[in-house]
Amino acid sequence: VGKLIRALFRTAMYGSTADSKTLANQAGDSLEAFLRSEKLGSYTAKLRDLEITLELLLELKEWGPIKDTGLSVGMKLNEIMRLFLALKKYPDESGEEDFDTDDNDEISPSSSKACCGGNWLYIYTSYLMKPLDMILPFDHRTEFRQKILRAHDGAKIKHIFTQVCELWILTFSLIFNTVVGLWGLIPDETSSSMTDTERLCWEICCLLACTTSLGVVISMCLFSLNISLCSNSNVKSYLVITSGAWAFAENSILIATYSTFLSVVFLGYTRIREVVPPASYAAQFVVPICFIVYMMLMIMCVNYISYASVHGGLMHKTRVARNLKNYRRQISQKSVQVEEHAVKAAVIEQFRKYYD
Repeated sequence: VGKLIRALFRTAMYGSTADSKTLANQAGDSLEAFLRSEKLGSYTAKLRDLEITLELLLELKEWGPIKDTGLSVGMKLNEIMRLFLALKKYPDESGEEDFDTDDNDEISPSSSKACCGGNWLYIYTSYLMKPLDMILPFDHRTEFRQKILRAHDGAKIKHIFTQVCELWILTFSLIFNTVVGLWGLIPDETSSSMTDTERLCWEICCLLACTTSLGVVISMCLFSLNISLCSNSNVKSYLVITSGAWAFAENSILIATYSTFLSVVFLGYTRIREVVPPASYAAQFVVPICFIVYMMLMIMCVNYISYASVHGGLMHKTRVARNLKNYRRQISQKSVQVEEHAVKAAVIEQFRKYYD
């Protein structure tokens, strides 16, 4: 019965039983090479007798069918496990096509042009931008945390927030050390042309950056410890009850980040004025303008990165866009662009649905 089903399957796929046998013979060498690479070459003949090819093994995917196949040819359990792991890694390592398809896999020519080239700045300003983003980025707002808490189970949430805490601890430990070093780089009062107001601004920026950076490190250390103490079933409740404290820590992160940026730019402007006096007049206009433009672009980029995962529906298990396939041969740049534009168009459609 199994052989009959496989024969009917190949007939439907390739047109005739004769064609399917030809293809099976052509695939025999690839099956033998694959099994030999995993030290399972002795089972090649038995698998061929069952008309099982490498392509059929790759389509099985799940442990159950692969286990049954291995047992039918007399494999031991450790050999079946080795075969299963090799099949899981095979598409990525060999560059074979990914045959997993669904309704989203068809590329629509109109949808591939829908995102106007897919420029991130255009997408953000057209579909996502809010005035509040310039002051309080989306990933530091309560809405962002609420979406994450409702998109994953307790174990995943625990892993995500523990990792976030560790990243903030590392980042602001480095920032704290950097700002402390920067604090003494401004020339002293006897040789500096800074006014009292400028020096006061410099001291305040450095003080804010150091204090808030240290506060972020301390609070995130405590959050990391207590999140690890909570069980997977209660970690969401812990994050809800401590949402106010988390928001305070997020605000400290923003203050530390902005004050650090201001300190670095202010130091650069002061050093230009001290080291190259003829350029001081131009620097007082060019440096602030460049800083403002860069900060706006940076804030937009940060918001876009966070909006894409949440409002693009990419945290859900259902695939939003078509799957980018691996190819066994070189493809044209035009084909790559068409595929990627289709993906961007599908995600943009999720943006539209969210705001509608």
